[in-house]
This record gives sequence, structure tokens and C-alpha cells, in this order.
Amino acid sequence: MLRFQRPVLRFCWRLLRSTDAEDLAQDTFVRAFVHFERFDPERPVLPWLIAIARRLCLDLLRRRKMTARIEAMPVSDQLAPSPEGEASFREQLARLDRALADLDEGPREAIILFHTEEMSYRDIAAALEVPMGTVMTWLHRGRAQLKKALEGAPIT
Repeated sequence: MLRFQRPVLRFCWRLLRSTDAEDLAQDTFVRAFVHFERFDPERPVLPWLIAIARRLCLDLLRRRKMTARIEAMPVSDQLAPSPEGEASFREQLARLDRALADLDEGPREAIILFHTEEMSYRDIAAALEVPMGTVMTWLHRGRAQLKKALEGAPIT
């Protein structure tokens, strides 16, 4: 659990943008423990956990009919040493989050898993339960949509 706690929590946070992410990340590990007999030891653990987390997050979003909320994540002093730098960073992060929230579900999840969690195409395909070609298409389209949304407003 300690090894995979952060990637699962980050994934849940990116999808939910609320404090519910912590609860669902914890529920992911409970569900994995309860259904451990379903795990294939020949496959990597993280995609299996991400698939569980994804289903839990999507179920919550459907139940509450929530839309993605944009909240600036806390910024450490190391990343933004001055108040002006922190404000600029938060503004840029908010623009990126809005652009991510505007993406369709598949491309958004693929981009988060690839760029934030550094998962391989194969692991993303396993986690999202889609063919690897679909992952590649989602990444291509999602990046193009993000680029278009962020044009003229460079993120440093």
C-alpha cells in the first residue's frame, strides 16, 4: 500500500478535485484487499489499482452528478518563493486544470496517467480497460486539445 498510495491518491485527486479523493483512494485499497483473489500476479499492480480507483471515482461522479471543479493545488515555498510567483503559478495551474477538465473523460485520464503517473501505454490500457491503440489516440487528441486551449498563454 505504501508504494502505491501516492499514485492512486493523485489519480483520484485529478479526477475528483475534492477531498473525496482521499476517501476513494483509501477505498481503492480496501476493495483491492477484499478482491485480492481477482488479481493476476503476472500483471503489474498499479494498473489494477488505478482501474479500481477509476471505477470508484466515476461511480461517485455519476451518483453526485458532479462536474470537474478547478481548485489550485497548494504550492510549496520552493516552487513559488514570492507571493507574485505563487499567484502566477496558481493562475497557470488553474488554466491547465480548466483545459484538462474540458477534455473528454478518456483523453483526460490517459494524459493524467501518462504525464503525472508516468505509466506506460500498456499499463494505461490495462488501467482504463481499453486497447493500447485507443490510449495512443486519446493521448494524441488530448495533447492537441490542450495545446490549442493553452495557445497564447505559455505555461512556464
